[in-house]
Amino acid sequence: MVYSTCMSIKKLVILISTVLISALSFNGVYAAQPSLTFYPSSGVVSDIEKGFTVDVLIDSAGYEISKARVVIKFDPNVIKLRKAYRNTSLFDEWPADGSSTDNVNGIVMLTGQSKVEGGKLYKTEGSADVLARFEFDVVATKNQDIVLEFQYSGTDETLQSVIIDGVTSTNILATKPASAVFSLDINEKIPKTGISMNTLGIIGGILLILAGGFVKSSSPRSFTKRRGTIVVSE
Repeated sequence: MVYSTCMSIKKLVILISTVLISALSFNGVYAAQPSLTFYPSSGVVSDIEKGFTVDVLIDSAGYEISKARVVIKFDPNVIKLRKAYRNTSLFDEWPADGSSTDNVNGIVMLTGQSKVEGGKLYKTEGSADVLARFEFDVVATKNQDIVLEFQYSGTDETLQSVIIDGVTSTNILATKPASAVFSLDINEKIPKTGISMNTLGIIGGILLILAGGFVKSSSPRSFTKRRGTIVVSE
């Protein structure tokens, strides 16, 4: 009787351990998904004269990436894109035909890529990196929500956000990234990126804003590789 009870307890312990290990393994797999995220993803804009700034972070989740395309939709009756910055340290090329902004229809696209063979494939080391930074002006005259939405279909096509694996050449951005939502309220403080400075400085590029046209490179800017602040240098 005692032996039977001990065996039952042992089996129960093994069962519980198996369930816990499986759950932890599942969570680990789930967390290790490549992603694009807004930072910050919410807040309140109180000073319409200053506008606000939002970063797009990329996390490759262990994959080596050959291309990342960010396409963001916004309401041009509420905000206008003032400046767009790219983190040139992450990819070798930023093709002109993969970068565009349209302040009439409210869309901005930015693409970084590297050659699969002989190129510098991107892989996140530690925390997510800043892929791009966008500065917006507020044109709305009343309190309302500001929504930034990733364009996403799951396929690698123009005007769709993707993260392309350098090994399989497939899109590994499995789900549509979450939108960012801000509200207008003159009694609150403007949201900031809140990303701390990093000692590692890298050279970035500012993208000229041409309504309905392609974005071209301008003079160099100082841009930290990780979660850092872009410093405009004259």
